Amino acid sequence: MRHLKWIGGVLAFVISMSASAEESHVRARLVADADRLRPVKSFLLGVLLEPEPGWHVYWRNPGEAGLATEIGYDLPEGFEVGELQWPVPVSFDQPGGIAGFGYEGPVVLAAEVTVPEQIGGSTSVILSASWLACKDVCVLGSAELKADLPLRGSELEASKAALETWSGTLPTQAAPGLFDVSVTGGPVPDSGSVDLVVWLNWKEAPDAVEFFPDPGPGLKVEGVRVQTRGLVTRIDFELSQLKTTNVPATSLRTLIVTQNADGNRSAMVSHIGIE
Repeated sequence: MRHLKWIGGVLAFVISMSASAEESHVRARLVADADRLRPVKSFLLGVLLEPEPGWHVYWRNPGEAGLATEIGYDLPEGFEVGELQWPVPVSFDQPGGIAGFGYEGPVVLAAEVTVPEQIGGSTSVILSASWLACKDVCVLGSAELKADLPLRGSELEASKAALETWSGTLPTQAAPGLFDVSVTGGPVPDSGSVDLVVWLNWKEAPDAVEFFPDPGPGLKVEGVRVQTRGLVTRIDFELSQLKTTNVPATSLRTLIVTQNADGNRSAMVSHIGIE
């Protein structure tokens, strides 16, 4: 019940505080890495969000409270947009001890765009971004970003640098044999929730492990707790299937993040069976 009260209070506050990018404590900028638009070739196109110090925005799964950041593409006919790619998030505690997932520093959200066969020397694009920025309070922000592509000069160089940094923060597919997975608890009921425990048995002991569930629209994950000792990680959480879908849940997409002694983080996408 405390979760519902906190979420309702935040949303009521936010609705009355919808703001432009500048007023929402987040700067938004369009980024692209194409120096030429080549027919049937792809390039990266996205948005760089720069929260002010102390503020954060949210990942595709915002956690137990918050709102996912959204990016929209308005491109000329014939351009094809791939899946939006999200860097590895961090977790933060919110009022009432509610977990949130997102970004506390600059973050790029981008996708590959494929150029059509027939293309002139340049084209105009429009990207829209909307987000919830939080610190001591939360504020909804949005921006509409227009540009003629390809970018030129210092704007192009800054975009390339931001996208190069971004590419090193994306998760990869979990390598076979890195760890074994087993699940206790379940099955997931059609209504209500179930307590599940995921066990990761590592081939080599990690220094630290983080767990970010990415359940999609049909599932909800709450109360995540991660414990690692030696070669074994135990992850406890509560999983429920939402009434918005009639398709039984068979797997849960997750990010498994490890951290070495130097503090460097590495993230792997893993699909955990929950039948």
